Amino acid sequence: MDKSDLPDKKSERDRYLLHQNNSNNQGYLHFLMKAVDPVMPYLGIDKKILDYGCGPDPVLSEMICNFGYLCEIYDPLFYPEWPKSTYDIIFATECFEHFFEPQAEIFNIRSLLSENGTLVVMTELWNDPEHFKSWYYVRDFTHVSFYHLKTMNYIEQNYGMKITYTDNQRLVVFRKD
Repeated sequence: MDKSDLPDKKSERDRYLLHQNNSNNQGYLHFLMKAVDPVMPYLGIDKKILDYGCGPDPVLSEMICNFGYLCEIYDPLFYPEWPKSTYDIIFATECFEHFFEPQAEIFNIRSLLSENGTLVVMTELWNDPEHFKSWYYVRDFTHVSFYHLKTMNYIEQNYGMKITYTDNQRLVVFRKD
């Protein structure tokens, strides 16, 4: 996408504020549990956890805290202070599709992962070129980067991470090598 076609920060922010993604939305909580469930065995009191791209209402980090763990937050529009640590687990739920520069963002996220850290990526994967243009996911003007399972394999091969789980639809869990 040409840089001139990318949304400006105010438009992005206004769009995100329209979402009903909050802790009162049971459907959204159930949706986020799809990202949490595969990494439950890795969670622990001693683990440093980050909700990367948490949005205006950091529901996932709230869920993690309700399980008894600490979870820090980062979002370039709503919580822009760059994390000052490395993390054992980073959740990146529904944010990869918003990356203007995916390579740089993935490199930055990887730099925040501790050795053998876990990265949980949740973004809907496309798989049918014939229906790409009519896919609902491309109709959100803030969605500017799209991923296929082959893209996730590319990330695995080129960013020093191993795929440890995928549902082949929306969720990919990586382990940093």
